[in-house]
Formats: sequence, C-alpha cells, structure tokens
Amino acid sequence: MSTQPVPDTSGNVRQRLLDAALQLFSTKGYAATSVRELVEAAGVTKPVLYYYFKNKEGLYLALMGDALGDFFQVAEQARTAPGCVTERIRGYCTALLDIFVERLPVARLIYAIYYGPPQGAPHIDFEASFSTMLAHMEQLVSEGISTGEFRQVSPPDAAWAIVALLNTTMEEQLTQTGQVRVDRSGLLRLLALLFEGIRK
Repeated sequence: MSTQPVPDTSGNVRQRLLDAALQLFSTKGYAATSVRELVEAAGVTKPVLYYYFKNKEGLYLALMGDALGDFFQVAEQARTAPGCVTERIRGYCTALLDIFVERLPVARLIYAIYYGPPQGAPHIDFEASFSTMLAHMEQLVSEGISTGEFRQVSPPDAAWAIVALLNTTMEEQLTQTGQVRVDRSGLLRLLALLFEGIRK
C-alpha cells in the first residue's frame, strides 16, 4: 500500500523529506520505514533523498539534529537574557516548554525511541541534552547566590529541582487524553513555589 505524499506547503524539498520522515518514523517506527516509502511520502525520488541526506540514517539524524538545535538555541537565548536570575530561570523554563509544545510531534518521536522498544535508530546522546540543561540551571542558581538573590543552597540540588519541574511539565504535554494537568501557567506556579524555598 502506497503512502500518501506529504503536502508541499513550503516548496522546500529538504523540509518535505523531514516531514515525511517524522510522519513515517512516528507511525511505523524507524526500522520498519523504507527509503521507498520516505520518497513516496515526500513526493521525490531516491536520488533526491541521497543528495540531501545520503541515506535514511542521515535523514533521521537531521530530523533529530534540527529539533535539538532549535531547542538549545532557545535555551541559550533565555539563559543569557537580561534581567534578574529569577526572571531568567522563569524565561528559560517557559521558552523551552513553548518550543517543546511547538515541536510536539518530534518530541513524541524522541520519547518513543528513547523510552520505547528498540527501533534500530542511530544513537543520539539525549542524556547530553539533559546534562546541558542541568549545567545551565546550576550556573544560574550559582549566579543568584553570588548576587544575593538566593540564599546559600546547593546549586546542583536546586538545579535538579528546577529541571525536574520542567521535565515533568514537558512530559505531561505528551498525554494522549487531551487533558493536560500542568501547562505553562502551572509550570510558573510550581516555579514560584520553588523560588519561595530558595529566595533570600
């Protein structure tokens, strides 16, 4: 059975291939998706896929790389934004939640590959991404302590608490029921409670 081509909304061949990959990897799994199905869904030929991505593995890595690149570009902008540390942590967490929601289909695929049954997909070190978030947050908490905004707490412990709130809120967006229990406003309320515990 042939796959319905992905509509060309942008005229960008590379993006059509990425959209097709996201659709097929999410519904069929990485290993079960063939190059033939990918090019049919994108409305291109195999040489076109090979030109842009070399092979199926390259297409998958580009899909993941683009998403993670956008995620951490937003993180860096929020981390270095002007304002007090509390405002920057709040901005960091909400900015990452916003792009997570914006790229929710990719997030679902990442979680399915990382936590689900093996699919034979190329390895991506998602742990490194988590470690980067922790490092950013520890740096911000340490800055808040040095400026007198926060009391003397353990920066690693505070960083873990903040990132745990962010991660839990992100994972809540993955619910299939449509009933999200913690959204952006909920994240802000939880952060406010946490700040009460560490603010000087």
